[in-house]
Parts: sequence; structure tokens; C-alpha cells
Amino acid sequence: MSTRSSSSPRPRRLALRMGASLAVLAAASGSLALACRAVLPAPGAVARGVRAGGAPCGEGDPSRVAESRARALLDRRIALTVGDAVVAEVSLGELGATVDTERLSRRLASVGREGDLLDRVVESLSARNGGVDVPVSVTLPIEPLAARLERIKDETDSPPRGARFDFANARPTAHVPGRYLDLYAAASALERAAMTGEGRVAVPPFEIAPLASSEVVAGLDTSKVVTSYSTRFGYLGKQAGRAQNVARAAAGVDGVVLMPGEITSFNAEVGPRSTDNGFAPAPEIYKGEMREGIGGGTCQVASTLHAAAYLGGLEIVERINHSRPSGYIPMGLDATVVYPHVDLKVKNTYSFPVIVHAVADEGTLTVELRGSGKADSVDWATATVGVSPYKRKIEETPWVAEGKIVVKQKGIKGYRIRKTRTIKAADGRARVEEKTDVYPPTFEIFQVSPGTDPESLPPLPGLEGEAAAQSNG
Repeated sequence: MSTRSSSSPRPRRLALRMGASLAVLAAASGSLALACRAVLPAPGAVARGVRAGGAPCGEGDPSRVAESRARALLDRRIALTVGDAVVAEVSLGELGATVDTERLSRRLASVGREGDLLDRVVESLSARNGGVDVPVSVTLPIEPLAARLERIKDETDSPPRGARFDFANARPTAHVPGRYLDLYAAASALERAAMTGEGRVAVPPFEIAPLASSEVVAGLDTSKVVTSYSTRFGYLGKQAGRAQNVARAAAGVDGVVLMPGEITSFNAEVGPRSTDNGFAPAPEIYKGEMREGIGGGTCQVASTLHAAAYLGGLEIVERINHSRPSGYIPMGLDATVVYPHVDLKVKNTYSFPVIVHAVADEGTLTVELRGSGKADSVDWATATVGVSPYKRKIEETPWVAEGKIVVKQKGIKGYRIRKTRTIKAADGRARVEEKTDVYPPTFEIFQVSPGTDPESLPPLPGLEGEAAAQSNG
């Protein structure tokens, strides 16, 4: 970054030139050389009064003056602010800034030494009157600044959130623009501050509107169902908490608009599974075992959305199957989600926007993908390529009577399945995708009285098939 050298207005420069001419003529009656020496810079020194980057330079060797001025600029500390808060206090040198000292030295050395005698005298007089300010070229790389503000950006940057379609009221919601700290603008401001002497530099934000703005969503056709999938869930008695979670997660994705090429994140849309976010305690799978947790049932919504997208020809960007087969959906179509680490991400590969419509009503969850276009034809098939027997865990529990067995958890065999999806486009082109899903075996858990001999327990089923299962897997 550089600033322009300040120059005197034309009338002032003419006055200086006339004054210099008169001074030279007046000196002619004496010693012209002596008169010029009194005005022109001394040999090997910077002209008197020259400024560099707004500050006086002195009359030393141009190279040393340039080095000294560069050090002063790079060592000066500047406060970086975001809003009203000071987030860092740094020097330009700490941020990796550099000054072109060779260029600065050459320009300092040229003041009062270029052109004819009258030109040199005029420039020398102008320098003495504060009329020569040599620009200092400061270059600031973006990488060190980005590293210094990385934590601040993580805390303050927010991605844009597109408008949804409110099916209940048949209108779009308000969109939220993304807001990011503008590091390039901050770097330019820091370079300017090196010249102006400013002690504080604001890191400004900039906004990015989402593709699915309120105006765009208002004009979408939501009447046509491109693809859909439904699953069943219990909603009475002890299942009420799980049903609440299914309804809450469905509301979290309902109305989401996927513009062409856009990716949606289940976790980003649904949010944390907490009571503050509308979720209730319900059974969930944790490390292969069922337990009570907040948000149990959310995975059914993720699975149903995944099935609709997968069978509708959309791209599955991120997805992990469950640790055991699910009773509400076939193996290969399920998707597990754990906020915030395990996510389901779906990409709209069509040329038209896709709108998610998710409804949970009296034990039926339906996820529709709506839009104005036609989905590709999708065929899918699964094949079991491996089966693994389950093992047993024995928990000695004082309250279990001697000789009694309490089945805390039933064992489930493990499966390895290969699924194939064939997608046929309207133009006749087809592509085939293959993926293998692995469902590890689930422990059978027996609770028995202390001191029970494991050999007295019923044998595990399927042990004779273990070798065969391993050879297939």
C-alpha cells in the first residue's frame, strides 16, 4: 500500500519558483555556488525538512533514514477493534508487514537532486516548508492477520440462514444474512494507519445474503411432491417423550429450502437436543446399549429425511448408519445423528429448488421433498454380505434372586450389507452407487445374582455359525 507524495498547489509552487529565481539572481552579485549550497541538500544527506509517511526524517544518509523510518512504522502498536471492543493490540511488524526501504531510500535521496538547478532549488525550498512528504510503501500479508483473528472470527462470524417456507401460513419466513469479519478491509486499514498515525483500526464486517432469500422463497412452487418417505412411531403412554422429540425434530427441518447445489445440515437446522430447545427425555442408543437420554427419537427424523433424499436421487454428503438395525426403517436407509458431532448432510443436485416438508401426526412421520421439477428415477437394492453373532455381558446385581436371570437387553446379530443405488436421469443417462453399511452385533445383557456361574447360563445362539459369518465378512 502506498500514499501519494503531497505537492504544493500550483500558485504556491510558482511563487516558490519565482522566489528561488530572485534568490539566485540576488546571489549572483556574490557567489552563486555558495547561495545554492545554502539551499540544496548536503552531499549524501536527505534534504532538510523532508517528511516520510507524515513524519520528519532528519538529514542523515538516505539508506539509514529509510531503515529508521521503516522500523518506527513497523514497531508502532495499533489496537484492533470489533465493534466497541479491543480484540488485539499489535504492531505491523508482528503481523508480518514489510517496508520497501530501497524504494524509500532512492526517493529520499532524489529530493533536491533532479532536474535543472532551478528545479532542485525549488524542491529543496518546498521540502523546508513541509511540502515534500515521501510515500512509504507498506505491504501487509493476510495470513498472519487471519491467524491472529482466527478465534475472534470463530466467535463472531455467522453463516447466512435462508428463508423457510411456512406451510401452515403459506408464506416465507425472514432470511438472515451471513455476517463475517472482513480481513482484507482490515489489512488495508492497517496499511493506511501506518501512514496516518491512527492508533485504532476497526475490523469491519460484511454481509452475504443467502441464496434462499425471502423474495426467492415467496416465488417457489411448493405444490408438487418430488419424493417422500414415511415411518411409524409410538406416541402414547411411555412413548410420549419420544413422540415429542420426533415432532420437535420434524419441525426443525420443516420448510427448509435447498437451492440448486446447496447443502443442508440436519444438526444446524434442528439445533442442540436439550430441554431448552424443546426436547424431552426418551430411550436412545448409547454405545450399543439403550438408555434414557434427551432427544431420543431424533434419529428417526434424520433417517426418514435420509430415505426421502436417498430414494429421491439427491446427494448424501454426510451420513452414518446406526450401531444396530432400527425397527422403523430398513437397514441402509437409516441415519444416526448426535449433536454436534455426527450429522446428516444432504445436497440438492437438481436444477430447481427443493423444499422439505416434514409432518409428524398420530404415529406417522412423513418427509416430503417438494419442488417444481421432476426427480430422477431411483432403484435401490441391498444384499447381506456378512452376519456376526452377538456376545453376552453379565452384570452381577445384588437385588436379583439366586438362580434368576433378568434380561436387561436382548442381543442382536451384526450385519454387513451392501446397498446399490441406480439413478436414471431424464436424458437416459444412469449412474450406479455402491456402499457398504456395517451394523455391529449388540451385546445381550444378563443381570444375575453375585457368584453365579456363567456356565450355568443358557448357551448363546448362533455360535456354530461364527466361523461362516467371519469368512463372509
